[in-house]
Amino acid sequence: MTRALIAMDTAAWLRVDGDPGAAAAMAAAVYDRLPPAYRSGLVHSRAQLLHQHLDGAPRRLLGDALA
Repeated sequence: MTRALIAMDTAAWLRVDGDPGAAAAMAAAVYDRLPPAYRSGLVHSRAQLLHQHLDGAPRRLLGDALA
């Protein structure tokens, strides 16, 4: 779970650095690899926060992973 949180933070920084596609891809991949029991709480809220700050194709990509 700690690695997943660090990866979500890295994805958020990718967005801040101007690469929303890589941010969405990283966050979606991390979220998809987590067992369902770990897809809640802090990991989910960080993915949701990133999703809110994306638009276009990156937003759809992460949204599909969160659905």
